[in-house]
Amino acid sequence: MWSTGFGGDCPGLIGYWYFRPLTQPKWRFFLLFVARYLGLIVNTIAHWLYKSIPVPENSTYSCKDITIILPTISTDIEELRQTIQSMLTCNPVQILLVTTEYQYRTLWKFSKSMNARNLKVLKVPVANKRLQVCKAVPFVKTRITVMADDDVTWPSTMFPWLLAPFEDEKIGAVGTSQRVRRLKTGTIMERCYNWLGAVYIERRNFEISATHYIDGGTSYSDFLLGFATETWRGHLLKADDDTFITRWLVAKRWKTWVQYSRE
Repeated sequence: MWSTGFGGDCPGLIGYWYFRPLTQPKWRFFLLFVARYLGLIVNTIAHWLYKSIPVPENSTYSCKDITIILPTISTDIEELRQTIQSMLTCNPVQILLVTTEYQYRTLWKFSKSMNARNLKVLKVPVANKRLQVCKAVPFVKTRITVMADDDVTWPSTMFPWLLAPFEDEKIGAVGTSQRVRRLKTGTIMERCYNWLGAVYIERRNFEISATHYIDGGTSYSDFLLGFATETWRGHLLKADDDTFITRWLVAKRWKTWVQYSRE
């Protein structure tokens, strides 16, 4: 117990912090604590104030301006079927499904079973998401390109909200909020991993909406070259394609936006 000097005793932890000089270690902890939770408070306020851009009455763009690039190495045909069916309900001009040579024949047969004229299957020699995207880009003939993962399910209302920010001619890219499909069955570990994934995605939604409110941040041949050949410590990068695109847009002085809405 530490004597407070006010006629009573104070618990050791409180006495340690409030009634002894602030040493260098305590100053470090105090500054880190303030930086951590001040940032949280600022981001929370920014997240509450953030608003998606509403759908205009007379939109410049429509589903007729959209091509979807869908890189995949998935072997789960039924999950892929759900993904593509949800995309087809949005009526894009074309869906470019890009896979490896090993998976090509299987997915080509799958595409025929979908009976969708706007679904095209392409292939690359090896599994590399960046190379898969680069393979599809020359086939894009529309004004807007949507890059999607192969395990998502879209609402049919997605495109009008996705296109709304492009009414601003300075907008170069639009991101969306995401949700994880929660498991209702499975082992405890499977449900725990599913919960951790859901928490990560919710944190991502929170952070991108907050940072875009604060500072607004999140077709060139040299873009494709840089996208396909970026390295780190001499190793060719295969992941973080979205990070590269964001850096590219910022470097080219394009604005980005996030549509944080259920649609």
